[in-house]
Amino acid sequence: MQMVLTACVAPRGADTIRPSGYAYNEAIAQTKSEQLLLNLVRLKYRDAIVFMDVDGVTTQHQYGASFSTEALFPFRQASNGSALLIPGLSTSERPTIVYKPLDSSQFAQDLLAPISPETIVLLANSGWSIERLLACCVERLGDLSNAPSASGPTPEIIPNNARFREASNLLRALQIDERVRVHPLLAEDGSTGETVLEIDAVGRPECPRLQVLLGADSCAMKYTLVAKGGYTTNEELFAQTRTGLGALYAMSHTIETPSDHSVSDLVTNSLAESAATSDWRSFMSNLFQVSSGTEEPKQAAVKVGYRDHWFWIEDNELESKTTFNLILFLLALQSAESDGVSPLQTIDASG
Repeated sequence: MQMVLTACVAPRGADTIRPSGYAYNEAIAQTKSEQLLLNLVRLKYRDAIVFMDVDGVTTQHQYGASFSTEALFPFRQASNGSALLIPGLSTSERPTIVYKPLDSSQFAQDLLAPISPETIVLLANSGWSIERLLACCVERLGDLSNAPSASGPTPEIIPNNARFREASNLLRALQIDERVRVHPLLAEDGSTGETVLEIDAVGRPECPRLQVLLGADSCAMKYTLVAKGGYTTNEELFAQTRTGLGALYAMSHTIETPSDHSVSDLVTNSLAESAATSDWRSFMSNLFQVSSGTEEPKQAAVKVGYRDHWFWIEDNELESKTTFNLILFLLALQSAESDGVSPLQTIDASG
């Protein structure tokens, strides 16, 4: 009997790292996005929120070898025919994922703590729009209020922040021309002092209107950036931040809810205080929108199912996606790593 040996090349070792790494990276990013959207929806319904973190991913790759024979031609006796000897290689992957609940006292304090001026500096100097940062993270700029009542559960009245939004839009135009800076001042001893929002509108068409809105005497303005509850000697020239949870609440108000849920009083149906701020989307300068419906969306950047409905951000809603990513960065900066937290559960995800 004649024997023919054949073999095939299968991926081994390092060859499996690249596709596996990409797959886990994508899955973790999607999980974080879905978790944030789910918690925003929960806040809209005044339900409890829960954050989980992927604490670790480990995988085991197993390899096996086998041989089989197969007749090439019909034959009566083995000596009169030929057989094919086929070696086989197999590989399997057994991933284990560890989830950690972010429910420690440290995480709660981070979430309830005011957004620090240092965080605003990092975000502003990383290219984020000052208009977006002010809409999400700041409750007050000088005499202009961005509705502290929006930093909690949905109020019955939509606050009118039209003047604040107008000022934020003008500041964005100045920021594009590098006339807005957020930076810490240096003390005489060289240490870092107060954080300031510095505006240079000299010679700019935005200046007259900004002066009216902010009550400024000059086109060169400087505001001390303080955390909520912070203190400054000149209260007219400071900007006050929201808490991390307050920023989440402010965004949650914009979520579109099913009409039957509104009729059933499952959510607060807010009334407009002014035509200038007719709905929660306009309150957020139309920078964030979450749609809802009974059918699963086909073109969604992120989507979650909740209370027998779907909630999602459209893939072509670039402003909403950008604001959503800003909050992801904000939470990462707000959260300090908690010690002594045990995993909720360890899951063998091999299927």
